[in-house]
Amino acid sequence: MKKYIALMTTAVIAASMVSSCGKSATSGSSSQIGEQTKSEHQWQNSETLNEWQKSLLKAEGLPTDIEQLSPSQKCSIQHIYEMITYLNEKYDEEFVYAGYVEPSVMDEETLYAYPKQFGPEGGKNTVEVTLDEKGNFTDTYSDMGVSSYLEKLIGDYVRGYFKSDEIAYFMTVNDSNIDSMAEVGNGDFQWKIGLMNSFFFSDKYFTQEDIEKFAPIFAKWLYEHKIVSDNHLNIVRNVDVKKATYSNNDACYKFENNVFFFDLGIDRKSVSTTTSINRDIKRYDTEEYINKGFD
Repeated sequence: MKKYIALMTTAVIAASMVSSCGKSATSGSSSQIGEQTKSEHQWQNSETLNEWQKSLLKAEGLPTDIEQLSPSQKCSIQHIYEMITYLNEKYDEEFVYAGYVEPSVMDEETLYAYPKQFGPEGGKNTVEVTLDEKGNFTDTYSDMGVSSYLEKLIGDYVRGYFKSDEIAYFMTVNDSNIDSMAEVGNGDFQWKIGLMNSFFFSDKYFTQEDIEKFAPIFAKWLYEHKIVSDNHLNIVRNVDVKKATYSNNDACYKFENNVFFFDLGIDRKSVSTTTSINRDIKRYDTEEYINKGFD
């Protein structure tokens, strides 16, 4: 659960690739779809390495001479460079490589990076670059002003509702079509942003009943602000939640420290819930759930 975006280094780059360099990128594996849509993006097939590529290979303990790389390693380093260049050019800022997953039947080709000026913050600022259904680059980057504003807005609401700071909160932006704060008026996110919110409540101050009562109220607040999100509300023991940070939150995610969890998913049409007491997923119409309130 914690830091699902891990650093993927030598083992990943060195692994065998399914795709081919110098060909059109496609949206899926041939074993998954009968007919692939050709990409407008053409992968390069360079016979040389630039300084950025050499630096990354050296950091991973791999040869910096292209002739010493295997075909799969050569493909990976070329794809990585093109994907991070896409980010740098699209947003006119420098991104730092954080990991890479090559394409396979089970995995989508993905680059992980973060904006240099903001740093990784324990994975909070990690951006994913993948290929869309047409095989073109797409990414999860959102303006840091927007994500910082949203994180404070949600954190202040939850702590204000409970009148307590014995709550740790970590937010991940999974998807965003909001480019700047200019698009956000009166806290209305227009269903254009998708989040994963993880809350950790100290068992010294919170009970299962507190969380179950809060869930439909929180769902209504998210609905009013038009925020698509998966929300994990956890009561934990043996954790000083006030000291937990993005880079120091291991104790929050330890199974043995979990007392109770309530998972709440919401979009404009539906709500889903599951708890540690009843792991069967319950589904509701959004307006029905927020107007009546269910435990």
